[in-house]
Amino acid sequence: MFWKNKWTGVSRLAKGRARFRFLPKLSCLCPLSILLCGALLLGPQMVLAVTAPKEPETSGAGLFSWSAEEVNKTDGKLFSLMKQQGIDTLYQNISTKNSRQEQMSVFVERAMEEGISVYHLTGDSSWALDPDGEKLCKAVDDAAAYNRRIQRKFLARREADGKPWETVPRLKGIVLDVEPYTRREWDRDPSKVMGSFVSGMKKAYAKARENDLEVILCIPWYYDKKGQTEGLEELIKNGSDAVLVMNYYRGAEIKNIATEIELVQKHGKRLITAYELQKADGRGIKEINTYYNSGFKALHTNYEKVLKTYPGKPISIAYHDYRAFKDLLKKETRRG
Repeated sequence: MFWKNKWTGVSRLAKGRARFRFLPKLSCLCPLSILLCGALLLGPQMVLAVTAPKEPETSGAGLFSWSAEEVNKTDGKLFSLMKQQGIDTLYQNISTKNSRQEQMSVFVERAMEEGISVYHLTGDSSWALDPDGEKLCKAVDDAAAYNRRIQRKFLARREADGKPWETVPRLKGIVLDVEPYTRREWDRDPSKVMGSFVSGMKKAYAKARENDLEVILCIPWYYDKKGQTEGLEELIKNGSDAVLVMNYYRGAEIKNIATEIELVQKHGKRLITAYELQKADGRGIKEINTYYNSGFKALHTNYEKVLKTYPGKPISIAYHDYRAFKDLLKKETRRG
């Protein structure tokens, strides 16, 4: 193991899980009766032996995964790495163009068995320009539809194999990475674009709550420094359950989330501080934005300082992204 799971349990997420009961066929009643009698004689240990794995209750560390193809892979490498590194939340891009319903359902079921929560990762900067939030709401509708498909396929598998189960696997929520500040419209009138974005996010958040989906909203570390504190507060209060701060300015992570910490605390929300791991390219990612050369030790030292600076606050960590995480891990392993 590269580093111990010391970050798990920093913040606790609401369970919000739909539960169903498997109704055994008549041919299974006799063995089932024997199992139940054994449970009465042997105590709760026997009950645990015939129930499905519990769904994850905490989110201590998250990982971005932008490749929708990961949903189709069956080698288990993604979940294995996450468990080894103490990462229990996956922000996974999902696409019906890349994955069939059965593959999607099996992927989320395996994640649940490994104690990993899965969120649908999506977003586009153009979505911020519509105050009615049609594309944002469509993304939420898609996530809700994915959950219906995941449930339907899961129940069909259990009906076919007769395996006992307790919880239906599902996406826990949606991660929206919209980034309106990258638009030319923002350069001309940032307040107008922010107002439109806030309006759309309020509608999308209301729809997500109707569908029992959490909303994690990606934001930069500088909204408050660009005169957009009012809009930032609205996004936190009425547009999300948690904000994921793309805290990509190495060495300034603590001061850059001071306003956001205050606001999430005020409104009973959560904050996720994300670290960039991709190699600097001299364009979108500069050396100051990433820990690719500084390494995991420097990153975790910084995160520990963040937690000590804001003790008892609802903070957790995330890594951007899966591919870069693997690359850095390989690099540091070779270096010894």
